Amino acid sequence: MTKKHVFIIIGVILCICIVATVIYLKVKYDEKEKQKSIYYKEQQERITLYLKHNTKEPNTIKSVHFTSLKTGPMGDAVIEGYINENKKADFVAYGSPEHHYQFGGSLIKK
Repeated sequence: MTKKHVFIIIGVILCICIVATVIYLKVKYDEKEKQKSIYYKEQQERITLYLKHNTKEPNTIKSVHFTSLKTGPMGDAVIEGYINENKKADFVAYGSPEHHYQFGGSLIKK
């Protein structure tokens, strides 16, 4: 084999390795995003139930709207939203790694 053939074979193998790595990383990223989506959906349901069942007056919460789902600087999940179409009745829920990212909170008055 000539040098030219060796370089072509090495180039093809290198391209195949790069493409395989990109596909692998894309699949892993998609799995992580899917898990993140499932997590936020579960936490939204838990927060909604918590708010509906822990109010002083029963049946006062008709709807809960979530405005922001993000990860905080310390790795905790931060979920923001408001209640009953009233943007002044807002809340922030945190899920920390110490509690396995599960929302568990109390109502804090501002």
